[in-house]
Amino acid sequence: MAGVGCPMRVLMLSHYFPSGQMTHVFSLAKELMRQGHRVHVVNGRVRTLAQWRYTRALAGGVPCTTRWDAPHLVSLVRRLCVEVIHAHSKRTFALGARLSQRTGVPLVITCHARTLIRPAYEPFFRQAVRLICPWQTLAEVMGPRGGRTRVVPNGIDLDAFPFRDRPARERLRVLYLGRIDQSRRPGVEALCHAVRDLHGVELIMASDRPAAPWVKFVGWLSQPAAWLSECDVVVGTGRAVMEGLATGCAALVLGEGWDGLLTPENAEWLARDNFIGRMSGMRPSPGPIRAALMQLARDAGLRRELGRWGRKFVAERFDIRRIAAQTADVYAEAACEGLARRAAVPAGG
Repeated sequence: MAGVGCPMRVLMLSHYFPSGQMTHVFSLAKELMRQGHRVHVVNGRVRTLAQWRYTRALAGGVPCTTRWDAPHLVSLVRRLCVEVIHAHSKRTFALGARLSQRTGVPLVITCHARTLIRPAYEPFFRQAVRLICPWQTLAEVMGPRGGRTRVVPNGIDLDAFPFRDRPARERLRVLYLGRIDQSRRPGVEALCHAVRDLHGVELIMASDRPAAPWVKFVGWLSQPAAWLSECDVVVGTGRAVMEGLATGCAALVLGEGWDGLLTPENAEWLARDNFIGRMSGMRPSPGPIRAALMQLARDAGLRRELGRWGRKFVAERFDIRRIAAQTADVYAEAACEGLARRAAVPAGG
């Protein structure tokens, strides 16, 4: 049995959904493998060749399959001598729980959204040996659960998102990076109206759908680092904010709400809620967004200062190497507790 600091054999369960969550699964798996652990990702609901190619691009050298049927998964757990099952998405909570019951391998669940903390998923949360919440306010909603809840942030591979100082240029280049779902639509519309006829500002939408005819649309990016490095400002939430900061962008936190320009003064506070845009309680509107963009367009020194600070902030708080090590410690705890639970069951029980 592995202990803290020893290599672990891990089966991760996820599903196809282009998002920061899916990116995190493979980024974490890659780093765990670099640190000597054995990881296999089962990423279900891959139904087309294009989806498989996208999945493989994210996976890189991580072993990855897509079959979700129970006999195959049970065989996979036994063949790989898996020590921990780690379910990352709502579509895999039940699957991970059943697989854990059939194999006796302890289950770890990462809850990636507060909307998942609801009665439908409570049976799976109760079965999990450890529950990971990537940010503090989410862990507070989840509750301690008898000491099973852990806060482990989503991490950023600093090598994959290299920093560079931005050159002086006539137009401020702004990249919106993220999905446009129902909750984010008002914020995106406010952003698009904020830049309309705004001299010296270019907005680029890297998303799953176009937003406005006067805004450049480049589609969903599986590898956004190159685009980020060519822009001055990133707009979005969560992982998009951290990726942008890592490359040297200034960041505007815009999601279902508007938290504005990320600075050293508010960063710790906004990180508590994963830069989702809910902390200020402000609804998005074009005026404040336009004012923030104009401030950044006029002050190259401020952009440079925020870019250098942002890289340092991400390196100190969200380096994937540290996050993977913390996750491996959770796995070791789960494996040891799972062994103790099995030892406590009477023979024949």
